[in-house]
Amino acid sequence: MTPPELRDLVADALALWEVPEGPPRRVAVIEGGVALEGFGLRVLPAAAEDLPIRWWIERPGQRRPCTSVTGLLRGLRNAVGAGEGEARRLRVAGS
Repeated sequence: MTPPELRDLVADALALWEVPEGPPRRVAVIEGGVALEGFGLRVLPAAAEDLPIRWWIERPGQRRPCTSVTGLLRGLRNAVGAGEGEARRLRVAGS
């Protein structure tokens, strides 16, 4: 996944989680990864020798490994506080 694709994925996830974006909270491409400005978070790709880790979520004094897109999104959701409150659930029912 390229940094622009990762930026778009994270920006779409923030919108889905209803985290407001704007000047203080913006997703930007940085040196191979993305930064969530206003949250002090960075997502950086892992080195080949770090496999099965694919990305690192970094915040000052903390570095968390992520092995999948699902794990990455879960980690980001928790880090920005979007997992608090009632989660929306998709319900499928017959007609």
